[in-house]
Amino acid sequence: MTKIVTRLIILGILTTFCVGVMILSVIFINQLGIQDGYIINIAGKERMLTQKITKEIFLINSQNSQDYTALNLALEEFENNLNTLRFGNPQKNINPPTKTTIITKLEAITTQWTHFKTIVEDFKSTSSKLYEDRKFLDENNIKMLFLSDNIVKAMVESKMPAHLIDDSGRQRMLTQRMAYLMTRYFHIWDDKSYRAFKESHTLYHTIITNFYQNANYKHFPKLDKSIQEAYEFWQTYSKHIDNVLSLQEHIVEDLKQITSQNTAILNEIDWTVNLYSDISIYQRAYLEKFQYVAAFIMILLGFYSIYNLLNIRAHLGRFLQKTKLLASGKLNQNLTEAIQLEGESELSQASQNLSHFLQSLEQTKETSKQAIHLSELISEEIRHKLAFAKISEERRKSIEDSINLSEDIAIQSSEQLIITARLLDKLHRILKEIESCC
Repeated sequence: MTKIVTRLIILGILTTFCVGVMILSVIFINQLGIQDGYIINIAGKERMLTQKITKEIFLINSQNSQDYTALNLALEEFENNLNTLRFGNPQKNINPPTKTTIITKLEAITTQWTHFKTIVEDFKSTSSKLYEDRKFLDENNIKMLFLSDNIVKAMVESKMPAHLIDDSGRQRMLTQRMAYLMTRYFHIWDDKSYRAFKESHTLYHTIITNFYQNANYKHFPKLDKSIQEAYEFWQTYSKHIDNVLSLQEHIVEDLKQITSQNTAILNEIDWTVNLYSDISIYQRAYLEKFQYVAAFIMILLGFYSIYNLLNIRAHLGRFLQKTKLLASGKLNQNLTEAIQLEGESELSQASQNLSHFLQSLEQTKETSKQAIHLSELISEEIRHKLAFAKISEERRKSIEDSINLSEDIAIQSSEQLIITARLLDKLHRILKEIESCC
């Protein structure tokens, strides 16, 4: 049987170990949950930023704006978050990824992001150029309408034929139609609007050119002046239109690529977020299973502890029963055998030690009896010889007093046996002295 102290130490060590494992696992799960939640939040924010970047681009394009503040902040935040996911961030207690799947996926996202950012930067550069041309067209459309209207008025005042006045009215209308179709094309990029705009542009150019090249109008100074002013301004206005169309086509291609790349990078990031979530769920499930195993082991330790406590209690009961028998003295068998317990536990060893002690007491008791018996024999012999000894009364009284010492011998312990031995030795010397006197 294993010693009681050994069993208690083993139980204490195992219980401490299991409790420590449970506490550490709970702490680790909490820390892992915090880190996973932060990482998943960052990855999820990347999804939002892709949409925000695309939204800002379309707003800038539709509003012909030069304010890139929100767009630049979104680009910077996306790149910083991507670097955090790839390389970690010690300040935020985020470790770099270790799983090959995540590393590969983040590398793919980085490649797509590099291409996406290149297109965005190209859009910003082209948009800045487009802004100036569109601003010129917006600001001077009224002037173009005013110059065209002057031609119509001059035609009417010069009493030109109706079909010529109709042509002048058409060119006035075309200035607004071109502005409308251009704005429509900028917003929906449809081929129908573009073709209609080009037709209006060509028709206006044809009409104003015919007016400018018609020598008959030179006989009407006011009309000729109105035509020249409108034609000259149209040359400048038309160049800005050509620039806008060219830049807008470039921007439309950029926007189409941004739309396509936005969808692709969004799908990659969405897949990565789901992967992070699955890994987090798997790790938490694994740690929870580990906790269940540790809890099951603790339950087993609890049952084992109860078993050992009951065993120790039974052992103590038997030991107390033996000590009660020892205290009562009501034994019909050998005392050392009656109190002895079998086994290797501390109580068994204590019982064995007590049995050995009692055995020593028995031996001491027997030795004491033998010493007392021997003392009585020597005292009788001394008294017998003293009766025939020729000594003085004083000496005889002294010897009798010494003989009476044997009556005080009471051996109760090993120390008393030593005193008894000394007294017996003294009596033995007295006996020799009496013999020498006889």
